[in-house]
Amino acid sequence: MIKLVYVIVRRADMSAAAFREYWLTRHGPLVAAQAQALKLRKYVQSHPFDDPASEAMRAVRGMRGPADGVTEVWWDSLEDFQSVYGTPEGAEAGRILAEDEARFIDFEKSAVFLTQEHLIFDHTGGKGPGPDAVKATYLLTRRDDLTQAQCHETWLKDHGPLVASFAGPLSMAKYVQSHAIAPDVNAGIQAGRNYEPPLDGITEVWVNSLEEMGAGGDAARDAGAALVEDERRFVQMDKSRLFLTREHVIFDHTR
Repeated sequence: MIKLVYVIVRRADMSAAAFREYWLTRHGPLVAAQAQALKLRKYVQSHPFDDPASEAMRAVRGMRGPADGVTEVWWDSLEDFQSVYGTPEGAEAGRILAEDEARFIDFEKSAVFLTQEHLIFDHTGGKGPGPDAVKATYLLTRRDDLTQAQCHETWLKDHGPLVASFAGPLSMAKYVQSHAIAPDVNAGIQAGRNYEPPLDGITEVWVNSLEEMGAGGDAARDAGAALVEDERRFVQMDKSRLFLTREHVIFDHTR
């Protein structure tokens, strides 16, 4: 499967609350109604929420502020994604969604890119994190002196195992890296609406609750410092983002 990641910044004339309500209660069902025509397999919205931990994670890394939200949409294959908009049904569904997105999204401040997921670990036994789970959403841009391939290799082969080694003290339930793929396709998507440049990937780390997230003490602080130090080997911090979110699964036809 492949996953499209849509980093959303809201229109300036919408409040954060109005944006979240429209995205979840109006746009979400509209996407669900077009799922068959677009061969969509799964659709998740990740909504940021205010918490001191978000600002602390951002500040220590010198990152950009949070986006207003992240959409993730899955297809069975890149071929499905590329072919579906060439059908009359797919083209009409795409038009409907694009028209609605213009009501609440600032395209020029948002970014869209295709990815491939890499599951590093899942300590939930395949059941997924609990109902009170929170997710650290890390929108990654590689260091200016690295190629995308170099960034991906360091991230997957070196940093992934390091994160896994700290899963206990950091109370991590699940960790997924999604690496950007299909650069030519991503460039075409960007040009279509003058989006920001595609990112190099997204890290998602689930913790079962905010209480668990803050319960690690000195061991957690040491682990967090070690991860920040390692991230600097491949992440351009001032072009990346990290913030806490809660997931809303709009539909999942993969089960």
